[in-house]
Amino acid sequence: MPEFRYQATDAQGAVVKGVLTVEDQTEAMTQLQRRGLMVFEMQEVAASRSSRISQPKRAGRDAILVVLQELATLLDAGVTLADAVENVARGYQDSPLGLAFNKIYSQLRGGIAFSKALIDADLRLPNYVVELCRAGESTGKLAGSLRSAAEQLELEQNFQREARNALIYPMVLIVSGFLATLLVFVFVVPKFANILSNPKADIPTISLWVLATGMWLTKNKLLLGALLAGVAGSAFALLRQEKVQQNLWNWAAGLPVIGSWIMHTEMARWSSMFSVLLQNHVSILEALAHAQNALRGDAWRQKAALILSDVRGGKTLAESLQLHQFIDATGVNLVRVGERSGALGKTTASLAQMHRMHSQQQMRQFLILLEPVTILLVSVVLGGIMISVMLAITSLTNVI
Repeated sequence: MPEFRYQATDAQGAVVKGVLTVEDQTEAMTQLQRRGLMVFEMQEVAASRSSRISQPKRAGRDAILVVLQELATLLDAGVTLADAVENVARGYQDSPLGLAFNKIYSQLRGGIAFSKALIDADLRLPNYVVELCRAGESTGKLAGSLRSAAEQLELEQNFQREARNALIYPMVLIVSGFLATLLVFVFVVPKFANILSNPKADIPTISLWVLATGMWLTKNKLLLGALLAGVAGSAFALLRQEKVQQNLWNWAAGLPVIGSWIMHTEMARWSSMFSVLLQNHVSILEALAHAQNALRGDAWRQKAALILSDVRGGKTLAESLQLHQFIDATGVNLVRVGERSGALGKTTASLAQMHRMHSQQQMRQFLILLEPVTILLVSVVLGGIMISVMLAITSLTNVI
């Protein structure tokens, strides 16, 4: 029977450690809860490090988003922070997220700040979430800060979904066209391959290439399948690598139409992050640093680093933005007005909304253009194959 080593807190907040010999993890959690203990770490004694059940870092972003919203709602309702965290821990008690919040609850009872406890829980939250929590603690408006963090996290997830959707659609069209072309090569073209054996037929060069390719593909189906599987597997593995994704993002930023969409997406992400931090009383230098981390393109990050350096050196934000051509004239004017009126957080929020609308319009334009272009390319390829076959057939008229 397996043994489980645990760490928990009792009703007085004291840490309790021990080992249980039970059938499985569920039974161990049940026994400890009956004792009135709140478990924040547990692992099977004989298991390797990779089999630890206490893995808060595996908590999904969607679950974390819901938890942040739940905490904000509970705090607005007058529930104390410790009670709110305990409520979340009990609601997710059988998940890694529940173990993480049990640990946070234990640290809160020990006098540790909530923002520090979030870091120690290893939830792999974006830096701005912790920074917003720290700002909320200092201003006494933690509920509003948590809600702002949840809103920003949701916006980032929406940006990621938009990017994936913009890439999935063209990939489906391209793969469909490729498979249609392959099917024609393998199953249609070989039907006319006997023309190649006629020495008197005056077959055009392009027809020779098409017919020969169809014959080769038919004779080497297994090799073709292995090659396609290898290419697909390699592409999938490469696309999962962060460095490859980064390089593709930088490359796509220089393309027509899609490059404009990426630019507006980057600016919407930057200005949205910056405005949220400012409205939660984070200093402008810290807000610029976190907003810089929200950017994906190398070129935009370099410009943001220069802007941060300029502002730290005494320049106004509007001057630096204009100097490095980070945003257009309209955006610079919004920032300048915000600096002069003391409402920079609100004006940059308007800037984020403006770029978000342009980003959506550019994405729709890209998809509208992509469909006919892809269909045209597939039609040209398939039509070229059919024309080549017809030219080969008509070359037999010289034999008749």
